Amino acid sequence: MSKSPGLVRSLGLTDATMLVVGCIVGVGIFRTASSIAAHVQSPSLILLLCAAGGLVSLCGALCYAELAAMFPATGGDYVYVTKIYGRFWGFLFGWCKLFVERTGTIAVLAFVFAEYAARVVPYGRGALRWVAALAIVLLTAVNVAGIQWGKIIQNIFTTLKVIALMTLAGAGLLAATGGAPAAPDWTLPSLTMDVVQSLGVAFVFVLWTYGGWTEAGYVAEEIRKPTRNVPRAIIRGVVLTTLLYMLVNWSYLVFVPIEQLPTTPLVASAVMQQAAGSAGAAFIAWMIACSAFGALNGYILTGGRILLAMGRDHPLLAELAVIHPRSRTPALALWANALIAIGLVFTKTFDQIMTYSTVVISVFFMMAVFGVILLRRSQPRLPRPYRAWGYPVTPALFCLIMAGFILDVCFKQPDEAAFGFAFLAVGVPLYWWSDIRRRR
Repeated sequence: MSKSPGLVRSLGLTDATMLVVGCIVGVGIFRTASSIAAHVQSPSLILLLCAAGGLVSLCGALCYAELAAMFPATGGDYVYVTKIYGRFWGFLFGWCKLFVERTGTIAVLAFVFAEYAARVVPYGRGALRWVAALAIVLLTAVNVAGIQWGKIIQNIFTTLKVIALMTLAGAGLLAATGGAPAAPDWTLPSLTMDVVQSLGVAFVFVLWTYGGWTEAGYVAEEIRKPTRNVPRAIIRGVVLTTLLYMLVNWSYLVFVPIEQLPTTPLVASAVMQQAAGSAGAAFIAWMIACSAFGALNGYILTGGRILLAMGRDHPLLAELAVIHPRSRTPALALWANALIAIGLVFTKTFDQIMTYSTVVISVFFMMAVFGVILLRRSQPRLPRPYRAWGYPVTPALFCLIMAGFILDVCFKQPDEAAFGFAFLAVGVPLYWWSDIRRRR
């Protein structure tokens, strides 16, 4: 291996958009409707929450698009945080993002894939973790072989998950034309204080289903014309996903009565069971497995690039910044991600890690978006190939909503939030160690 080869610009606008959509649409949209309905018993408010989640994500995406056009380098928001706030904050973000949140996401997606694959090709529960680990190894090997292979996998499985979402939406349309089975009441209820508080709790699940719109920035050096295509991919991905989510949630509400929805966690399977019988339920189970597999590939592909960017900046991780001379991929970084994720799969700690890290990662997302305001004021003449639409409303709205979300989690889950910040603090001595090596 050598440090001289560079990454290859082999991704176009369509590839980058498929990566964004593929990472946003994991498994959340197929399962979280029951969690949302447990707090909000109004079909109209559920659809409004879905639209609000898309709007908030779009506000963040517009700001990230400006940053991505200004700093079109591999590493995405790790690069933005470093450029705006300095090496220390960049390292802490990368530490939490990569070694906690990202590898935890990979472990969760791999396990969900194994669970749904078992419904199509039955095997015992004892094999679930081995199947999950095998999926991580397989997709890591594919992405190590070359980004063109990871791109092919991503495009195929993103297409499949879009087909699954459109099938669910189509089932709802057919049911509505023939008389909706659930006959939902679309009247808006009175917005009392209890209703508003319930909306805030339910919004946590909505935002979770929209996570992943930042992914195109992580592969900026492998996208052709990145100052143009990265912003377009982020915005297009969020808009397309929002439209699909609105249609799918409407379909859920058409099929499943709002009173039964909180006790129907596998709502997508319930809809297809009613629409097409056991064949429909088997079809959607297979599609959810494909959706998890495609999202798993996307997060593996981009995760290696975060570690590559950190390795370029910090001597402690310098060996992981090596580019393989033949495949032109960050092979060591990809395998390091895989090993950590597999460890989480077998130690059964990924659920806890995802909970602990959510609030901390949200702080850094807010910092990155707030950085748009800081840079506009401190460096107004800095070249901006793309300027965030709706500024300053869009970054301000995103930051205010994320601040409310962070405070809500800290008040309602103080132990989990405290653990997350404590784990973040572990990165401080690691940064000092790395900085000492850099100075030497």
